[in-house]
Amino acid sequence: MSMLNIGKSGLLASMAALNATSNNVANAMVDGYSRQQVMLSSVGGGAYGGGAGVFVDGVRRISDQYEVAQLWQTTSAVGFSKVQSSYLRQAEQVFGAEGNNVSQGLDQLFAALNSSMEQPNLIAYRQGVLNEAKALTQRVNAINDNIDSQRSQINGQLGASAKEVTSQLAIIANFNRDIQAASVTGTIPPALQDGRDAAIDALAAIVDIRVVEDSQGMVNISLARGEPLLTGNTAAKLTSAPDPTNPKNNLVSITFGQSQFNVDMAAGGSLGALLNYRDTQLEGSQAYIDELAVMLATEFNTILAAGTDLNGAAPTQDLFTFDANNPGGSLSITAGFTPDKLAFGKDGSQGDNTNLKDLVQLASKELNFTSLGSNTSFSESFSSKVGQLGSASRQAISFAKTSIDLQNDAQSQWASTSGVSPDEEGINLIIYQQSYMANAKVISTADQLFQVMLSSF
Repeated sequence: MSMLNIGKSGLLASMAALNATSNNVANAMVDGYSRQQVMLSSVGGGAYGGGAGVFVDGVRRISDQYEVAQLWQTTSAVGFSKVQSSYLRQAEQVFGAEGNNVSQGLDQLFAALNSSMEQPNLIAYRQGVLNEAKALTQRVNAINDNIDSQRSQINGQLGASAKEVTSQLAIIANFNRDIQAASVTGTIPPALQDGRDAAIDALAAIVDIRVVEDSQGMVNISLARGEPLLTGNTAAKLTSAPDPTNPKNNLVSITFGQSQFNVDMAAGGSLGALLNYRDTQLEGSQAYIDELAVMLATEFNTILAAGTDLNGAAPTQDLFTFDANNPGGSLSITAGFTPDKLAFGKDGSQGDNTNLKDLVQLASKELNFTSLGSNTSFSESFSSKVGQLGSASRQAISFAKTSIDLQNDAQSQWASTSGVSPDEEGINLIIYQQSYMANAKVISTADQLFQVMLSSF
């Protein structure tokens, strides 16, 4: 009977191996599936020192957690770089659009002023100056509107990201609970571990995380700087709401137990990229367009206030006006301002263009733009800003490409260890099939020998 039992154990082992291999082949195209392998051990020897067959210890999941962690880190980098490059590309396009080109608008305004030099009293020339000044304010307003649009879009994405992080943490906590329960029996279903890894990868795309597995197979997750997101079955919740100190921007907060703390741009992933872009590049663009609006209004209004209008009187209205709380979005021509109010002269005489000359000189005047950290003219300041955005956009695109390449490398390394090779599994199917047939032959032979032995009596 020993031979029969040995054959039977081999038959069962071969069937288990065939089942595992078939499962690998069936899931070869499933993202995140880790190939499985049957674990076998030899049963102890019998009375004559021979073997007593083979025992199926279980099915193990082939996974290298270092490679998985590398994959999560590259996923975070890709999530960050894609968002960063996308928004910077949008900003570069907004500032570089022909209809928003402030430098071009300034050139046209100063050209209109120059055209008025010989006949400063001619209403047509004065109207041309007003038209170009209005067009310039519209260019500034248009850029400001796009900045506001990006800010609103980011606030919406922050809210969606907070909900998604909360959802993924709850999913991972449920996997932790199921894995903990399964670990009591000593066998954790590989599908649970694959499912949890997939959920963690989805989380890693949104925030840069650190994952530590405990002795019961559960994972604890924190942000890169240590803020806790998940401990065992206890998951944090993220919320997004207007910042009390700056209501234009949404603030993302983490609530974990009784603790609450804010998320900043160091969070990494797509959420960190949103905060990073908003609080650096977008704020820089906003600061520049606001400063440009204030300087345009201040410089032009100051010079005009020192002159005389077409009627030889001192001006009673500023050319430009704006709301101090939103300069870039409110810069406009003062309501009721007419061509005759342009103070092109200084002595009140007909044809005097002395003050107009001072206005023309503004084209080359160097001004201190604190938002750019340099002294430059109006037109050059805009070109400088466009150049900054273009450079930042190119760097972000390059970083995105590098991040994707690194992710592909990490994916390849993971696949070499945990992925399914159809060719290898095809060979295994043949080997295990032959093993199954050989063990069936052992059973058949044992039965024949047993029948011969019975017939001898």
